[in-house]
Amino acid sequence: MDFPRGSSNLTASSNFFLGPGRSARHDRRTSTWEKRTALPKTGAGGNSFKRRTVKAKREWEGRDGGFVAAAERAGGPRTGEGRVGFRVDVEKRGGGDVYTMRDDVSGASASVLPSYGFNLFDLRLPVAGEVRPIVVSDPTFADKPAGAGGNGTPILFPFPNRIRGGRFTFEGKEYAIPTNKGGNAIHGFAVDVPWDVVEHKATPAGAVVEGRFQLSVHAPEHCDHWPTDAVLYVRYTLADRGLTMAVTVSNPTAVDLPYGFGIHPYFRLPFAPDGDLARTRIILPASRSWELRDFLPTGTVSDVPDRLDFRKGKPIQGLALDDVLTGLEHIDGGAACRLMDLDANAEFQLGFDESFRELVVYTPPGKPGVIAIEPYTQTTDAINLQPQGLDAGLRVLGHGEEHVMTLTMRTIG
Repeated sequence: MDFPRGSSNLTASSNFFLGPGRSARHDRRTSTWEKRTALPKTGAGGNSFKRRTVKAKREWEGRDGGFVAAAERAGGPRTGEGRVGFRVDVEKRGGGDVYTMRDDVSGASASVLPSYGFNLFDLRLPVAGEVRPIVVSDPTFADKPAGAGGNGTPILFPFPNRIRGGRFTFEGKEYAIPTNKGGNAIHGFAVDVPWDVVEHKATPAGAVVEGRFQLSVHAPEHCDHWPTDAVLYVRYTLADRGLTMAVTVSNPTAVDLPYGFGIHPYFRLPFAPDGDLARTRIILPASRSWELRDFLPTGTVSDVPDRLDFRKGKPIQGLALDDVLTGLEHIDGGAACRLMDLDANAEFQLGFDESFRELVVYTPPGKPGVIAIEPYTQTTDAINLQPQGLDAGLRVLGHGEEHVMTLTMRTIG
């Protein structure tokens, strides 16, 4: 089966995806693969992926550097253009510098720990009459970061979830990743390592913090565990009642880059600590699910059974989930997961564009008011399933190709 590919006319020298205040110089750090490989001028690309990438390019260039326009078209938060009140504070904590984006008008804030996977570990948004914490993490996380699972918003790259036995074959070569979860490799190489901070600033559109991860620079011990180098940018913008997460994956080498991307955020519901679990609703736009055995897909996809059909909403009370959903309904290029607090007459929405085709849903044991909703570009173990002829969502970028994705978090009511 052919892999979705990047757009062949977007080379490493193209700057229109780089966003406001960012230039190609950020991609010029020499990697292990660049030292030993001559780079061709372009890579090959599939037409459908090319159309999506060109569309993203137009959105990127559309207004204020584009990520704002892209977020709004995907159902994300509108921005407070032209007004004051945005700022970014930097505070030294035991785990490293914490960058906190603030909107002094709405009271919203979002804190990122770049030294531990660029984790968005605290998000506070106006909802139900006051500013409330939305993302769940341990109170000591910024001082003693440990255990990305269960804290904040782990970033999963170049593969989300598990690879069976930590082994796969790509373009005829076998690779072995050290296993770290039940005999499997899990959640990629970027989740708990230090990232670079590219910039942090207040703009007319919001407070911005952007980070950069490069496999050969920030996790060089894994260079031999993946077919090629990879560069990942994540740009957070906080404004009004929401946060936009603009993601760019690029391939700086001459070798094809297979990858998947996902996030693993933990959310609280209901919004108030003393809220009624039964008076909540979770709505997810998924009509299909992957059959799992030992947390790994068997390759079978079927209509969601009743326990996993969240299209009309289910309360968080009593849920026991660790499942992979698919068949997502995207409307006008975007989809949204909704967490509703009926007593508060308010809701939180996690939105994402058509790049995301799977949702992992997980309820951690012993935490009845917490749920992880994880948008992925692929299913679990896609790098092993795709060569079997299954549509598992594995993506491949050639030299100089980029893929731009957008996610949003916002409150209503």
